[in-house]
Amino acid sequence: MRVLLSAGLVALALAAGCTRRAASDSGRTAVRLQTDWYAQPEHGGFYQAQAAGLYARAGLDVTILEGAPSNPPPQVVAAGHAEFGIGRSDDIIIAASRGIPLVMLAAFMQKDPQGILYHQGQGIHSFADLNGRNLMAIPGSNFLRILEHDGIHVSVTPSDFGISRFLASPAMVAQCFVTNEPYYARKAGAAVGVLLLSDEGFSPYRVFYTRRDYLESHPHVVAAFTKASLAGWREYVSGDNRAANARIRELNPRMTPDFEAYCLAAMKKYHLIDGDAAAGDELGRINPARIAQQIRQLQAIGVLSRPVTVAEVLP
Repeated sequence: MRVLLSAGLVALALAAGCTRRAASDSGRTAVRLQTDWYAQPEHGGFYQAQAAGLYARAGLDVTILEGAPSNPPPQVVAAGHAEFGIGRSDDIIIAASRGIPLVMLAAFMQKDPQGILYHQGQGIHSFADLNGRNLMAIPGSNFLRILEHDGIHVSVTPSDFGISRFLASPAMVAQCFVTNEPYYARKAGAAVGVLLLSDEGFSPYRVFYTRRDYLESHPHVVAAFTKASLAGWREYVSGDNRAANARIRELNPRMTPDFEAYCLAAMKKYHLIDGDAAAGDELGRINPARIAQQIRQLQAIGVLSRPVTVAEVLP
């Protein structure tokens, strides 16, 4: 989701260095993580680090704040209402172009799970086949501009964050997460396929980040949070994740064990967490060359307020 940051918020971000979090009653350092949506398996590693005590053993008392469409994490972190946030690398680059000094710490997904959901039997086999179709999506999404830049023109129906309209119209295609909407579409009896947006050549990371001033004033806290979060993701993907999933279901009753299993299987199937080992991808890694490519792509589609350098968005 594109994030528009006001001049007032820029001032808040620049003043946020004055914000400090006191130690919790446990004696651990209290910090907040703002997610980009309601609790779900796509956030599983952070809930694993919390539920399994990894944050606590790192000397941290982490509060995970659920996201919502009206609560973009870059704004929350920039304003000093959370120390850490999660989201896409392209949103952090755009924020930097608007004067917001956010720094990506690590990638918890090497591939963005965003995709295009389509009904089988509609002649869709590649992104080129989307040309001229009706796409239900979040207006202004960066990938829409990327498609247009690549010569693929669609008419956009604003997303309502559901799939009822998609299910009712076989000709419609829809923005989705490969870890989410295909499950519900197939459960409703629809035969669907998915195109992963990263296969179109625009492949943001899913990252967690902080303000640059917080990184500079609390390097040991940031290092501890980063290490524990990545350990949580390793455990969530390959270990006993029952406590994390139980916490996710407690916060978001729409989640079920069956869906959680599907989501984890999709993350593994599409190599969202570990990426392409042959290309040097691995959990946590952010390749500066790939960030430079994303900056060039965002500049080409006209969404950057000013030129951005890799050094501005990486430690």
